[in-house]
Amino acid sequence: MAVTTSNKLVDEGAGPARPAPFVGDVCSPTSLLMLVLLSELLAVAYTVLLSGVRQFDFLLLAYASLFLLWGTLGAAALLCRLRGVFARLGTARSAGLSFIVCLLWVALLSVSCQMILSATGNEGIAGLDWWWILDSLVLATIIIGISLRYIYLGQQLRERQQSALNARLDALQSRIRPHFLFNTLNSISSLIVVDPQRAEQAVEDLAALFRANLSGSQKRVSWSEERALCQSYLRIEQNRLADRLQVDWQETASHSPVRVPSLILQPLLENAILHGIQRLPGGGTLHVQVVHRDGMITVEIRNPCPPLAARGAGNGQGGNNIRQRLEALYGSRASLQMHSAEDYFVARLNLPTTGPAGEVAP
Repeated sequence: MAVTTSNKLVDEGAGPARPAPFVGDVCSPTSLLMLVLLSELLAVAYTVLLSGVRQFDFLLLAYASLFLLWGTLGAAALLCRLRGVFARLGTARSAGLSFIVCLLWVALLSVSCQMILSATGNEGIAGLDWWWILDSLVLATIIIGISLRYIYLGQQLRERQQSALNARLDALQSRIRPHFLFNTLNSISSLIVVDPQRAEQAVEDLAALFRANLSGSQKRVSWSEERALCQSYLRIEQNRLADRLQVDWQETASHSPVRVPSLILQPLLENAILHGIQRLPGGGTLHVQVVHRDGMITVEIRNPCPPLAARGAGNGQGGNNIRQRLEALYGSRASLQMHSAEDYFVARLNLPTTGPAGEVAP
């Protein structure tokens, strides 16, 4: 059937990406687990230094563990509450504010512990031990400084990895081939006289594809926009191949908003047309079946193709590029399978409808 849909896409107004806060997500389950483990290791080390292994003081271990857990988890909670403030500050100011907040929290905790011990008369403490409080602040200064340095190095590593990933995804994203551009322009020039309306539609379709290619490989679009891009491409190829290319697009209704990487499906359609239908004298029908089910989008593309002996060897670069993009964006939750038979070829793309953290993909 003929593909009829609007190709006028709305660009995302996300604006420039805001850098991640300097402290990161210290309240995530993984970060909290690491804080608890490090606190306990420090408590054990402190107890061993004071009492030794032979006369290990479990009561001192309990006090040290309680103090360190309150200190680390309380500081993490404060930093999480201030993430919005950190997001508006530079790295240096965020680091300085983090240091001050953590040190003030340790000072408040140290004074509170001394007041509690003094009020209960524990171990004969009658007043505040300012020297112990000063010792705690000196140790906290060293630990916080080392931690902030570690956080800074981790942030720099994440930024370099993200830059490398962005460059990799840009390289892997399908680009408009020169031959496709020339063929499209030739089709438009031939349509201007005989069918100006179709020529205008072809220009709009080509502009939509160029806009999507220039938007970057990290852009995620709604499924309806991705489908419109694919159908813009199919209309351009139908102008060139005429009746030799028929499209049968079947899709189950989706009742939830879904976002997918831009131009993740178009290279598969291009592969089906260039290496399949275009090489057949009589052309053929391109079958596209889209199923939304159980948090996944499954797209199956089936096309006729020449016999195996007449196909020639392909390098499979398009499929490999898509697999690498999927791995970089989704890990093992997305997949691309391809199956070749004597007279047809099938590509099946599985995409999750949620992002890496389990939310709807942004």
